[in-house]
Amino acid sequence: MAAQDGTLDARLFDDDDDAEDLVFKQPLDALVTQASTPARAAAQIDEWVVSEANRRYRELEERNPPFELADDESLYLVGPNASRHMHMLFDSVARLCSAFEPGSTAQDALVDFIVQLKALPKHNVPHSRFDEDENPVGNDRLLLWPLGTPSAKVFMLAFHREAEDLAYPFSDVEEPNSESQQRWRNLQSFIARITTLDLIDCSEVCALFYILPSSHMYPDLEKRGSGGINRIAGDLKAAAQWLLGHSVRQWVYERCRKNAEDAADGSREVWSMRNWKTWKEQMAFIAEDERFSEETRLLARSLLEKMDTQG
Repeated sequence: MAAQDGTLDARLFDDDDDAEDLVFKQPLDALVTQASTPARAAAQIDEWVVSEANRRYRELEERNPPFELADDESLYLVGPNASRHMHMLFDSVARLCSAFEPGSTAQDALVDFIVQLKALPKHNVPHSRFDEDENPVGNDRLLLWPLGTPSAKVFMLAFHREAEDLAYPFSDVEEPNSESQQRWRNLQSFIARITTLDLIDCSEVCALFYILPSSHMYPDLEKRGSGGINRIAGDLKAAAQWLLGHSVRQWVYERCRKNAEDAADGSREVWSMRNWKTWKEQMAFIAEDERFSEETRLLARSLLEKMDTQG
């Protein structure tokens, strides 16, 4: 259900949330309701992750012998595990971000929160793992926060799961102005921003690939009829978030320009001039096909004009 300002249900809290869940969810809730600032939320969560890792490390170190686990204990849950806590945080962010319209105050705050995490001075915390012989190692170190590095790509998986939950085949994304369609657009707007700001690369979740005829998500228009047309229209609204703004569109074009064709081994590049040209062809097709609504055709025409300014 959407509020009057276009905001959807945050879906942040669950009935079975425990104290650990709330450590992340309460600051995020305060952030998007403007009860806190991005810098304050980032500092608060970082402080807890660091203190919790140190506390768990001390408790394991004080055991006799140090770092030994009982038979019924899991190092993943007992030992210092900042990696797990970072994943918990971004699981919540990925679920939350689809509630807010592109450019809304809440979306801006959520993006800036990740910017603030990246801006924190880099620091290491205790981290536990198993060695090659499957023995627990409790004195390893982990860097916080690895945003803007290749290591941050693991956080993309949270956004990938949200995309799968929203935009699976025959989902309500093909229902005009449905909640699923709005969330799909909102999610794409958010991940376009955090990708192009060099925070978390979510290229693999980009809705532009859903409107490529070669995509397994692209509907068979001969078999699907109006359902297929509506699905393309819903995906176009989401994909547009990567092309509407000049800076994001420029980022997409520059990435495509670096890959003139497919890779030498025959695999398809995520970004390539082949896809850029196909997207332009798709915009022209949608803009002229009267099976699409006037709103969808106007959007496609506008996107094509913007793309023409790049190449």
